[in-house]
Amino acid sequence: MPEQSATVRDVAASKMARVGRVEKSDDPLQPFRLVDADGIEVTAVSEFLHHMLADDASPTSLRSYAYELLAWVLSA
Repeated sequence: MPEQSATVRDVAASKMARVGRVEKSDDPLQPFRLVDADGIEVTAVSEFLHHMLADDASPTSLRSYAYELLAWVLSA
């Protein structure tokens, strides 16, 4: 079996473009919000998360959905 070489990357030194972020808030009606690279709230995502909260989704679920939507909406 041929020997494989492992390349180690310095992840801390990697430069990635910021496309947005998920922010935690102190508002119990909007515990998390998604903002774009300019810090502007993505209202469609906020509305979706608000409807999830109204349907008794936990804050942990809202956070998970916000991060998934960050990957899906802002990287497209």
